Amino acid sequence: MKIGWIGGWGIALDEIRPLAVAHAPDAEHLIFPPVMGAAEHLTNCDRVIGWSLGAHLLLEAAARGVQLPKQVLLIAPFTSFCSEHGKCGKVSETQVHWLKRWVEKEPLAALADFRQRAGLHPTMNKELPYEKEYLLAGLGILTEPAGIALVSFARQGLPAGWEAYVGANDNLLNPEGVCQAVVGCQIIEGVGHDLADFLNTPSSP
Repeated sequence: MKIGWIGGWGIALDEIRPLAVAHAPDAEHLIFPPVMGAAEHLTNCDRVIGWSLGAHLLLEAAARGVQLPKQVLLIAPFTSFCSEHGKCGKVSETQVHWLKRWVEKEPLAALADFRQRAGLHPTMNKELPYEKEYLLAGLGILTEPAGIALVSFARQGLPAGWEAYVGANDNLLNPEGVCQAVVGCQIIEGVGHDLADFLNTPSSP
């Protein structure tokens, strides 16, 4: 089995890989950062998993008509991220713009602060998780409200073979709002935004 992954914003692929291998030890794993076009590289996989911005990009790609595998797992998905653009997010557009300016000047400090606010474990990595231009592009995606096609696709309900989960204690997302926007998404009690918590939760696949 080949499983494709699109990670969350600011998360190194080396951080996701051990989680992916533990989740499915016998599978081949293709892991991409959350950049536009990542979903198109995963169309020949047996299953795809998107986390946070990665989940958003999978939804966006499907709404554009990209033919994804029949098995799709969305973890902490959203249509629009910023609180001004719907009910999914707790973070304001101003905060994301502020983070973008900080990334431009002191990216490692900005990433460390983001991880703390998101409830993610700190990392000792002294290098950027991926190229700064893609970090900035990701923040640009987060500030944009979802288009009509994406909103309509998510409200139709998850296609057969799709699953979606959001944590009840997510620091970045409003779980009830996510489930209204992404019809069929389920709230997992006792977890926040961390990918590892979902993959270790008996309620999730």
